[in-house]
Amino acid sequence: MNHAVTIALGWALVHFVWQGALVALLAGLAGAALRRARPGTRYALFCGALALMVLAPAVTFFVAGSNPSHPAPVVAAVAGSAASGSGPSAVSGPEGRSWLSWLVRIWLCGVTVLAVRSLGGWALAWRLKRWRTSPAGESLQRAAAALCARLDIRRAVRVLNSAAAEVPAAIGWLRPVVLLPVGALTALTPEQVELLIAHELAHIRRHDYLINLLQTAVETALFYHPAVWWISAQIRTEREHCCDDLAVDACGDAVRYAKALATLERLRTDGAALLVAANGGSVLRRIQRLANGEGALRITPPAWAGALVAVAAIVAVTLSLAPRRTAPPPEQEIKAASGSFLAGLAAAGLTNVSVDEIIALKANGVEPRFIGPMRSAGIGLPSVEQLIRLHQHGVRPEFVESVVNSGLVARLTFEGTIRLRQNDARGDDMARIRGLGFGPYSVDEVIALRRNGVQAASFEALLEAGMDRAGVADAITVQQHDITPDRVRAMKAQGLTHVGLDQIVKLRRAGII
Repeated sequence: MNHAVTIALGWALVHFVWQGALVALLAGLAGAALRRARPGTRYALFCGALALMVLAPAVTFFVAGSNPSHPAPVVAAVAGSAASGSGPSAVSGPEGRSWLSWLVRIWLCGVTVLAVRSLGGWALAWRLKRWRTSPAGESLQRAAAALCARLDIRRAVRVLNSAAAEVPAAIGWLRPVVLLPVGALTALTPEQVELLIAHELAHIRRHDYLINLLQTAVETALFYHPAVWWISAQIRTEREHCCDDLAVDACGDAVRYAKALATLERLRTDGAALLVAANGGSVLRRIQRLANGEGALRITPPAWAGALVAVAAIVAVTLSLAPRRTAPPPEQEIKAASGSFLAGLAAAGLTNVSVDEIIALKANGVEPRFIGPMRSAGIGLPSVEQLIRLHQHGVRPEFVESVVNSGLVARLTFEGTIRLRQNDARGDDMARIRGLGFGPYSVDEVIALRRNGVQAASFEALLEAGMDRAGVADAITVQQHDITPDRVRAMKAQGLTHVGLDQIVKLRRAGII
C-alpha cells in the first residue's frame, strides 16, 4: 500500500473513534424523540446514521491525504486550533508513521477475518436455498401468491420447504426464495404459517436482503467501533418492526400474528447473520409493540457514547496537535542534528541546504541513503521539497532508475515519476515495450497504458500484425479485445497478411481468431 495512503487511512481510523461515537449519540437522541413515530421513520434515521459513519472516515481520509504534511486537519478544524508553526508535526515523523502503519495493519487483519466469516455466512445462506429443499405445498403456494398481490410484489418468489432451515427466512434479492422449515410447519397452524410467510415477503418487498449485505460490509470495515454495532442492531430491530406492520396489514390480525411469533420463538436457535428471518431481533419487544403500540418502545442512546466522544476527541487532539513543536533557534537545531546525518547529507552531495530544510528532511524520515541514489537515478537533482514528496509517495531510487532506463517516457519529471508510482508502473515491462521499437510516450500515455492493463504482449501483437508505428490507442484496443501475438500469427497463417487493426478487431469479435 502507498505510504501516503497508509498514513491517511490511519488518521481516518483514529478520528472515527470520536466521529462514530458522536453519530451514535445524536442518532440515539433522535431515536428517543421519535419513539412514537412509525418504525419506517426510525429505520431511515438509523440507516442515515450508518451512512454518515461511512462518510465520516472517507472525508477524513481524503482531507488527510490531500495534505500529508499536516496529518490531522480534520481534528485541527474541530478543535479550532490549527497549528501555525513552521516546523513539521512530530506525529508526521518516523515514529508517528510507525504506529499509524501498525494500526492500519491490525485493522486490515480484523477486516480480513470478518470478511472471511461473512463470506462463510453468505455461502451457507446460498447453500440453504438448494440443500434439502422441496417446493412447498399447493395451498401454501396459493397463499404466498395472494400475499404477493396484497404486498404489491411483482417479482417471482419461490416458496420452499427446508429440512435444514430452523426458522422461516428470505434469501436472495434478484431471485428471492422463502424457506419454510419442516419443523415449523408441524408446530404451527396453517394460518400462523401464512402470517410468517407474509413477514418474509415483506422483507422481499423492502429489498432487505440487499440492504443487509451492505450493512454487513459496513460492520466488517468499521468493526472496531461499538457504535457501528449499536446502530446496526437498531437498524435490524426497526427492520423487523417494519415487516411486522406490513405482515399485519396484509393479514389483518395483530393478535394471531403475535401468537405466531411467540410459538416460533420456542423453535429459535442462532442463524446465519446474512439471513433475514421471521424471528430476527427481540421477539419479546416485537410482541409488546404489536400489543401496546409504538409507545411500548424505549429507545435510549448508548450510555458510553457521550463519554467516548469526549475522551476520543481529547486523545485525537493530543495526538494531532500536542506534539507540534515550536521552532527553536537555529543553533539548537544544528546541535540536535546528529553528526552522522549531516555527514551523510554532505556525502550524498546535498550541501547547499538551510537549517530548516535539514530539519524537514530529518522529520520526514528522508535519510542520506535515500538522497544519494535518488540524486543519481537519472531525473536530475531534486530539491529538498521534491525529495520529501518522493519519499512520502513511496518512490524509491531503484524504481526511478528502472523507469529512466526503460526509455519509454519522453520527458520524465519528478511529479510524473510520482504519478507513475501511484499507478504501479513497472520499469521492466516499460523496457520491453521500448525494446520492441514503440515510444517514447508522455507520462499520461504511459499511465493510460497501465490503467488499461496494457503490457508488452499487446505491442508484440501489433508488431506481428506489421503495425510498428501504432500508438497508445491502438495498444489499448488490442488489450481490450484480447488480441494476442498467437492470435495474430494464427490469422497470418490463414493468409490474412495485410489486414488493418479494425479488421482484426472484427475478426476477433466474430471469434474467427
